[in-house]
Amino acid sequence: MQTFPDEQVWPPKPPVEEPAEEPEGASTQPFPSVTGPPLPRPSATGTGTAAVMPAAAPTDAPPGERPPQETAAAAEETSPRRRRRTVLRVGAAIVAVGLGIAVSTWNGYTVYRTGNPADRIYTVAAGGAMTLMHVSWKSSVEQVDSLPGQKSLPADRQWLKIKVTRTALDAEGISRRGEPQVEVRHSDGRVWKVLPESDDVPDEAKDHRVGTAYSYNMVAVVPRKLAGQVEVHVRPATYDVVEDESMKDIFKKAAEQKDPVQDQVLRFRR
Repeated sequence: MQTFPDEQVWPPKPPVEEPAEEPEGASTQPFPSVTGPPLPRPSATGTGTAAVMPAAAPTDAPPGERPPQETAAAAEETSPRRRRRTVLRVGAAIVAVGLGIAVSTWNGYTVYRTGNPADRIYTVAAGGAMTLMHVSWKSSVEQVDSLPGQKSLPADRQWLKIKVTRTALDAEGISRRGEPQVEVRHSDGRVWKVLPESDDVPDEAKDHRVGTAYSYNMVAVVPRKLAGQVEVHVRPATYDVVEDESMKDIFKKAAEQKDPVQDQVLRFRR
């Protein structure tokens, strides 16, 4: 005989209510996960809680996904490095530009010096003479207050009468009879022009005698307080003057001449 459990027959059971349907457009979304340090958990003794340190974010994460503290620290560490690199690049650029200017300047100076070498100064004792390129040279200076046909100078100025004498020692000395360049200089670097007045140097080689002294007479104006200190500097001509020589031969000789530049200067002490 089969037995059945008791079941309520009367009164009837109330109908089971179906869950209400969600209104149209509604949806159920899961709660977003909240990141943060885990909750404290019981200690091994069960008498308290053990502090748990938050896990560090991986260092290889992209900058946008790193914690703000790590991103700020990385920025602070990277910024000095960038500044150092920038300084090094700027310094290298400045050095490169400086080297370029220096090389260019040196090249220009070398080219200039090739055609304009530094003077070779030969000092002559007071009252003495010196031989250069087969010619003996001598100079004298006289201070005067006035010159015939010239206006009076201010009180702080002084006339100088300068005499430069040349004596050819042989035929080559006669051929080098070009007019020298003469100027007056002070030890502080100042220079004064010298104006020619007259000379007795023969124009023709046949009239020029070996061993005979010929003179150039000149004048200059210098500050009176320096009149006894200035020195005469003579730059002899280096080219040869030959009778009836054609222009073609003159240029050819100038090109073949060993010392065509007038860089030799005689300095006559006072």
